[in-house]
Amino acid sequence: MNQKTTRKYELITEIGSGVGEHIKNLMELVAIDFTTAFDMWEFALSRGCGAGVVNEGLDVFMRASEQKAKTEIAENGALQKLIFSSPHAGMENVISFLASFIVANKTDEAGKMLSVLRANTYLDFNDTMRAVVDSAFNQSCVKNQTRVPQFNKKQKTLLLEYIEKIKGPNKALLLQRMKEI
Repeated sequence: MNQKTTRKYELITEIGSGVGEHIKNLMELVAIDFTTAFDMWEFALSRGCGAGVVNEGLDVFMRASEQKAKTEIAENGALQKLIFSSPHAGMENVISFLASFIVANKTDEAGKMLSVLRANTYLDFNDTMRAVVDSAFNQSCVKNQTRVPQFNKKQKTLLLEYIEKIKGPNKALLLQRMKEI
């Protein structure tokens, strides 16, 4: 067994046992084996690790390979549930990650994530959905270099479907904002 493989197994053992710094270990493991690092991140999340593992872990994978990270999460319903049903799902980079699927017109994947987010008992869905819409609007404006977000019919339908599930003042505000685009 070579030194790289030995280190990989040491990192897996440390992450699995909860010893050491999860994020530092994930960063090193990502450089060695992206897929194994993702599996270990899912394992750490399933053991109820804190906000840093959710928030910073997502950042580690997005920096290493945004496309691979998005593909892995989009194809892994269990991981989506761990991320979007956690008490930390309302953090800015998690919301931004979800909004990026809406802006990229990956509405099926975004719909699954929104469904898990809506069932999250730790967060106020009204405020969280407003953050998702705000992030999607901002990302759309940056992507298209416009002052007004641009969404196609599928994107609008998805957003409206979840805005309709809101109760309270955010619903009226978001419905008005959607009418303006």
